[in-house]
Amino acid sequence: MKGVRLAGVNDVKAMSYVHARTWKEAYDKFIPREYLSNISDDGWIPLFTRAFVYNVHEAAVYEMDDLITGTITYGKDRSDAGCDDCDEGEIISLYVLPEHWSTMQGFELTKFAVERLKIQGCKSCYLWVIKENERAVNFYRRFGFINTMEVNTVFYAGQGVVVEKYAMNLI
Repeated sequence: MKGVRLAGVNDVKAMSYVHARTWKEAYDKFIPREYLSNISDDGWIPLFTRAFVYNVHEAAVYEMDDLITGTITYGKDRSDAGCDDCDEGEIISLYVLPEHWSTMQGFELTKFAVERLKIQGCKSCYLWVIKENERAVNFYRRFGFINTMEVNTVFYAGQGVVVEKYAMNLI
């Protein structure tokens, strides 16, 4: 198989590996190395397992020749947890193994997630991206996301990293 499919609990090990590998390469200029070096390939397994078991959000994977090379997580806006009539979705994470960057996998995964959010009744969606991560910022802009000018600071190993909110209408 080659392409995007919904992920399940059997995919959590591969999804965690994709996250770990991609974080270490994509964020090496933005997040302290001491933080990145402590990320294990299995570090996200408990988080993904809980998400699937308790239906917290959905995920999809990009699969090539029985190998998962990319993953995206998405769902209803997490800041509105417990809201039954929420109509805003969130792309929580998007990661593709570095050797598969610029192969349209990120685009295909994002397109899949946006369609799933529409099916779930979302009228818009948003995501947070590291402000200085030009590669990611340019990708999301090309996809149609617009900078909302809302910023936040996330701390990794004591270092503040500025993230910006990007949003897109789905209707």
